[in-house]
Amino acid sequence: MKRVLVSVLVLFFAITLVTGCSDVKKDIGKTENNVNEAVKNEKVNPQKELTAGTVVSYNNSEIILESSGEKVKYDFAAEKTVFVEGIPKDIKEGVFVKIIRKNGENYIYVITQGRKEAFEDGSASILGILKEAEDNYVLIDINGKEEKYTVSDKSVMQNFSDPGKVMRYNKDELKKGSWVMVLVDKNNEVMNVVY
Repeated sequence: MKRVLVSVLVLFFAITLVTGCSDVKKDIGKTENNVNEAVKNEKVNPQKELTAGTVVSYNNSEIILESSGEKVKYDFAAEKTVFVEGIPKDIKEGVFVKIIRKNGENYIYVITQGRKEAFEDGSASILGILKEAEDNYVLIDINGKEEKYTVSDKSVMQNFSDPGKVMRYNKDELKKGSWVMVLVDKNNEVMNVVY
């Protein structure tokens, strides 16, 4: 259990480090995309203090993210926004967006490229697109390169928007084509999947 908690903390800090730390305000431009009719009709939840996920639609100032199996809506025009990483024109279907609400402002990270960060102990943090999720492995696309990682009975999962909730790995909770963050040990065995 101690190992899982340490892994969770390492993953949480890895998310923060991977996404950068500079506060650069950018003007919010307007980008128009057609909003998928199916998304319009689906249940959309309000944004939480921390929201992260795959962009499923973006129209003018409204963005809808697929986050941990839920659709979450965010309106740039209705909130004070600071772009920490990326700019508004980077937002399009399929990219990864993280939004942190803090002191009345929303800090936005727009991530268009997957990342893999190795740690001194041989473990690694991977941010990429889920290609496959099976009982004994996950296949992650990191900028066009697919990497396979072993899943065991020790592997756990967390929601991007609720990092305190840890559960056993369950492939059925994961959606192919969505961004995930995976923490693996030195043997490429999955310790944690954040989805």
